[in-house]
Amino acid sequence: MSKEQGQAEGITEPRASSLPDAVLELLPKIPKDEAVDEQLVKDLVTYQRASNYLAAAMIFLTEGPMDPKKDLKQEMIKKRLLGHWGTCPGLSLIQAHANRLIRDFDAQIMTITGPGHGAPGVLSGLWLEGSVTRFYSDYGTDKKGLDRFIKAFSWPGGFPSHVNAETPGQIHEGGELGYALAVAYGSIMDNPDLITVAIIGDGESETGPTAAAWHSHKFIDAAESGAVLPILHANGFKISERTLMGTADNKEIVTLFTGYGYQCAIVDYGDLAHASDEQDHAIQINLANTMKWALDEIRKIQAAARSGKPITKPRWPMIVLRTPKGWTGPRFVGGLPVQNSFRAHQVPLPDARKDSDQFEQLKDWLASYKPLELFDPEASDIIRPEVTAILPKDTMKRLGQLKVSYDNHQPLDCADWLQFASKKNDQASPMKAVGKYLTDIIERNPKTFRIFSPDELRSNKLDQVFTKTTRNMQWDPETANKGGRVIEMLSEHTLQGFLQGYTLTGRTGLFPSYEAFLGIVDTMIAQYAKFVKVAVEDTTWRKPMSSLNYIETSTLWRQEHNGYSHQNPGLIDSLLNLPHNCVRIYLPPDANTAVSCMAHCLRSKNYVNLIVGSKSPGTNWLTPEEANKHCIAGISVWKQYSTFDGENPDVVLCGIGVEVTQEVLQACQILKRDAPNLRVRVVNVVDLLVLDTPGTHPHALSESTFDSIFTRDKPVIIAGHGYPSSIKSLLFERGSGIGHSRFTVGGYIEQGTTTTPFSMLRMNKVGRFDIVQDALRGILANNPQHPVAVDAHVLISQYQHKNRELEKYALEHGEDPEEFAVTVLHEG
Repeated sequence: MSKEQGQAEGITEPRASSLPDAVLELLPKIPKDEAVDEQLVKDLVTYQRASNYLAAAMIFLTEGPMDPKKDLKQEMIKKRLLGHWGTCPGLSLIQAHANRLIRDFDAQIMTITGPGHGAPGVLSGLWLEGSVTRFYSDYGTDKKGLDRFIKAFSWPGGFPSHVNAETPGQIHEGGELGYALAVAYGSIMDNPDLITVAIIGDGESETGPTAAAWHSHKFIDAAESGAVLPILHANGFKISERTLMGTADNKEIVTLFTGYGYQCAIVDYGDLAHASDEQDHAIQINLANTMKWALDEIRKIQAAARSGKPITKPRWPMIVLRTPKGWTGPRFVGGLPVQNSFRAHQVPLPDARKDSDQFEQLKDWLASYKPLELFDPEASDIIRPEVTAILPKDTMKRLGQLKVSYDNHQPLDCADWLQFASKKNDQASPMKAVGKYLTDIIERNPKTFRIFSPDELRSNKLDQVFTKTTRNMQWDPETANKGGRVIEMLSEHTLQGFLQGYTLTGRTGLFPSYEAFLGIVDTMIAQYAKFVKVAVEDTTWRKPMSSLNYIETSTLWRQEHNGYSHQNPGLIDSLLNLPHNCVRIYLPPDANTAVSCMAHCLRSKNYVNLIVGSKSPGTNWLTPEEANKHCIAGISVWKQYSTFDGENPDVVLCGIGVEVTQEVLQACQILKRDAPNLRVRVVNVVDLLVLDTPGTHPHALSESTFDSIFTRDKPVIIAGHGYPSSIKSLLFERGSGIGHSRFTVGGYIEQGTTTTPFSMLRMNKVGRFDIVQDALRGILANNPQHPVAVDAHVLISQYQHKNRELEKYALEHGEDPEEFAVTVLHEG
């Protein structure tokens, strides 16, 4: 093969042969670490040989270790080969050097792995250090335990091919790429002694979330928080192509990350075409020196901040690690390059079970690690002592056993929310009421609670918190070094990562956002929910953690000024598709219920909580005591706003959400005026999932309770926040008697743009005059002989005419009539 062919196939990586002086000045001066000697290098390399052997064995084999040249048989190869080999050697390299920092310099280190499908490279190290065995006794350190461990990878009932909640020491679900860096930064906030090594694959670095997350260090106050050491693992290739970072030369890399605000060090393996033992040796020394330099820089920045003399715009260290893709694996397969090419990304020898040439290559590959020098199959502890020499002696400091990663929950000190309630019939903004409560939470919990907000808190009416705290942006001299509890950044992905990392290391956070745009992170929420589901159901050692808490405000019904683009309640639908036992969706109808829901969510564990509320002033429909009972129940009949106390109703009107609940209550008043003998029951739902089918959610109403509220056979008119299909999906298997035909469900039907507030409701057919029409039609369909039938047509015509008049008024005046503003209702 010619040199040109080799370069085209990825045998060599282009490097800038020399750097301009201006760029050289940007590179940090890495001092020589005098502790790096031949014994240290030997310890590092021995650990990596063992880790790489196990990673390869996990992908291919059902047992081990052995002398592959003599003992390996093709039937020992798994029939289904899964896992990503290409990143594994780089992961074992980083883990070895992280262990060295823990062992020699008493660093508290956790790793977060962006290349999630490199799980073999992570799990192998965790087994070597004893963490897998500690949490899973079946995978002991004898021959049988190791055989079970090797076989378990990507095997039914075993470990998945990516890092997940079952992986000790890990808090990041390695399924969807892009979030590792932000999660790492969330993990070290208010954890002053923790250093999280964030390993970012160069494929992952192409994602938008990672691009924004490189700014995360600008929100880290070194006086109160730990540090992230980002390592960009630039091995040059993704699944079938070069990576963007892999094609960037060192000049471009250094200037890019210097511009982000880092000190960027480059550790470069060099040209694989000229690889040698000396080169393997050199990268160990280079990385050891660089990791020690990074640790020293972190401690220097922290010491300055903690002495009261913080460095302005501290330049935190980061490392770009260039190693060959699939390093130590097969160089060529079938005449095509594998090592240092995209072909190393997943399984380098996919046909080893049936192809004799690939089988021989697999034997040679595994034999190159000299496994019997690393493991003694006859010993009760199969791992030879020299393999684990690099590990910290204190097992609780090892990467898989750091308690902050699985058992660090710090519950909030929460006052009784009733102290923050307001009187019935008072006009109050739900979000302003929540803001008062959050102000107290911040004052009581100055180191265990944070708010992560992509939208300006003042816009969402939560700004009272600024009477007790400030924002926390370290590159802004007005907010730097003040311990602010609020992080605002116009990157939902980054803030979601912060929230996840902060929560999974034991603290509690809140993510308020405009309703229309919180859906930007719905796939991240899904990944987290899967992590929690596995943690709760499939591990015994992960302890409960605070819930992820979201507030959606600036909701669709009050986005008539911003227009159509700001009207999207779709996150509700996304959450309804997640495992129902870990999802909670609350739609409080007023300020008191909003504060009650917030208080509950901040105390809860292991859930994804969504509160949908309004920032606009509205009526408190319930006393504080009534609100408390209502939120505990999740749903109740509002007898005081029904006719005849809601007994023996002809029709049930149900509101779910702030604005639509007001319309339901107004509809009942209209029916009381125009059809005084009509028996109307008003129901409100604050906990959406009470409507779910029994057995699918802990809060789901029993059939008998459901019927006691909605009756067995009377028409039910529901005006809901969000898409009607969301509520219909919950009701699909619900309802006795005549079944679904008696339920009329209204909600947002993608109508309305720049208009008036009431017009938004009217155009989506959930205004008060639409609700009364639906009620009369439902009564007639249920009982054509009902007394109201005599007047029904005249009444319906009047309500239709009223809607047309309101439409004309809005077009002429640009506002709604005064009587369609917030209204106080009398009971009964």
